[in-house]
Amino acid sequence: MLKSTESYRKGELCYSDFIYGLEGALDAGEYQDKELIEQWYNFWTPLEILSATKGDSTTIEDVDKYLLEMELFLKSKLDFRFQVEE
Repeated sequence: MLKSTESYRKGELCYSDFIYGLEGALDAGEYQDKELIEQWYNFWTPLEILSATKGDSTTIEDVDKYLLEMELFLKSKLDFRFQVEE
């Protein structure tokens, strides 16, 4: 998911591919933690709303705040996972 956000920021993905790719990655992960999934959707929903209202004309300026929040959330979960595994 973090690679997708990086690819979007670099202009390698259109916005709709990025947003629905994120959701696809969540689904593919087959996560069982309902709290984690709920938190993820709380960060994803504002991004999806922009996709629904502006589509691929959404700019990085439109999404930067929400994208940063999603990235911080993902990094916090990644950091936690590595701390638990050590």
